Amino acid sequence: MPVFNGERTLKASVESVLLQSYSNFELIIIDDGSQDQSSAIIKLFSDKRIRVFTQTNSGLARALNVAISHSNGEFIARQDQDDISMPTRIEKQVRKFNQNSGLVLLGTRGRTINHDGKQLGKIRLPVRNLDLKYLIIFSNPFIHTSVMMRTNVLKQIGGYSEDNDKQPPEDFELWGRIKELGDIENLKEYLVHYRISAASMSRQYEDTIAINYKKIVVENLQKLFHFSERDAIAFFSLQFLSQNQYRCSVKLRLLYKFTFRFMKLQFESHIFSMTVYKSTLKMLLRICIK
Repeated sequence: MPVFNGERTLKASVESVLLQSYSNFELIIIDDGSQDQSSAIIKLFSDKRIRVFTQTNSGLARALNVAISHSNGEFIARQDQDDISMPTRIEKQVRKFNQNSGLVLLGTRGRTINHDGKQLGKIRLPVRNLDLKYLIIFSNPFIHTSVMMRTNVLKQIGGYSEDNDKQPPEDFELWGRIKELGDIENLKEYLVHYRISAASMSRQYEDTIAINYKKIVVENLQKLFHFSERDAIAFFSLQFLSQNQYRCSVKLRLLYKFTFRFMKLQFESHIFSMTVYKSTLKMLLRICIK
């Protein structure tokens, strides 16, 4: 659990971990140079499972890598300072890992909450390995605070990237590497409460995340589908427009929908022909123009 100025929500977040039905774990907290009462709140807990490390402010990716370096467990579960884990979360994730030795990354579905803890909605994510491996080319189908990973695999790939061109979103970049080493899944259960607030990293670094997100998607398209950089950027733009309906016509959304499904068929069959793709895309464009 990385912590930076989390005094408002930290106590509830730590308690949600300590009250897990599965109790054989260590809670590693990295105080990343907090300047509020976070350190004092952490000291309120006397649970021997808590290990605290303090450092000057170095950013989320660095804090996570420090935590990974101190980890002794077979699995590593993520938890943010302002989110809540349901009591059976770790138990159900460990059970799933024990059922599938090839599983390397496991998330859950979640509910969103506001700064006061009021539930706002649900995050219903796909659960199957193949669906997730396809979606991860274009988007992030995991709630970062919900994931559990195999420690040896995470260390094998070098943990989170600290390259400023790839983080944030440090989680999206990591999923692209870890998926190459095994299965990735989400549990169907809603086992985390993900807090939406103006102080969250996703809001504070929204522009940087958008820029780096585009870089990662374009790289994925070039690597997996042999797109030129120009075609990859064009597809990313089509994806962005289709997801912003007020800026996108019905025909354009249909174009993206059909193209997306066609590419998935190619992905699942492990056969991809740029010639077939371009001829199909041109046909769809003609249909949309009419």
